[in-house]
Amino acid sequence: MGKIWRLEDIDPNDPEERFLPVLQCIPIGFGTDAGGRNRIIWPEQIARAVSKHLTEAGCPPIDPEAATIEFRPPYRGEQSRFNAMGGWVPKGSEPAPDPVVIQDPAAMTVREREAVVERLRYQGYRINEPEPEKPTAKVVDAIDEPPMFDPNTHTVTEVNAYLRDLDDEVEKRRVLYTERKGQARNGILKRHQGDSR
Repeated sequence: MGKIWRLEDIDPNDPEERFLPVLQCIPIGFGTDAGGRNRIIWPEQIARAVSKHLTEAGCPPIDPEAATIEFRPPYRGEQSRFNAMGGWVPKGSEPAPDPVVIQDPAAMTVREREAVVERLRYQGYRINEPEPEKPTAKVVDAIDEPPMFDPNTHTVTEVNAYLRDLDDEVEKRRVLYTERKGQARNGILKRHQGDSR
C-alpha cells in the first residue's frame, strides 16, 4: 500500500501498468495552495483502471524524453506516494536533498539517548520513566534462601539465646542442623539434644 511507481519498475506492455508512474500524486493546487501541496492519490485499483482506460483510448505510451516534469521521491519519511515530501518537480531541477538518516538509539551512548529523550519531552511528547517491574509472588524454599540466622557466625551464648527465644520449630531444626554440619559445638548440641529430632 502506498508503493511509489517508477518507470523502470513497470511493464510498458501491460495496459494496467503503463501509466501508473504518472498517475501518482497529481497536484491540483488551487486557491492559496498554488504550490500543489494538495494532490490526488488514487488507490492502486483505480489507478490501474485509469491506466487501462487511457491505453484503450489510444493515448501514446509515456515518453520520458518529452516530459517536462519528473517525480521526485520523498527525501524524508516513509517512501510512499502518500508522503507529501515527494512530488512532481520541473525536469532537470536541482537534485533532491540527501535522505535523512535517523540514528539508531542502540548505537548511541547513554548521554546521547538521555539528550534525545529530554529533547522529545521539551517538544511536548509525554515520555514516562520506565515502569518498575510489578512484584510477583514467588515460592520461597528456606533451604535454598540465605539463612535468617547462621550459627557459624555467632558465639555459643548467642546461638543458645536465639534458640531459647525461638517459637518456629522448623527454624530451630534448621539452625541445629547447620550447627551439626558446621562447627558441631557441644555447648549448643547437648543443650538442645532433644529439640533437633
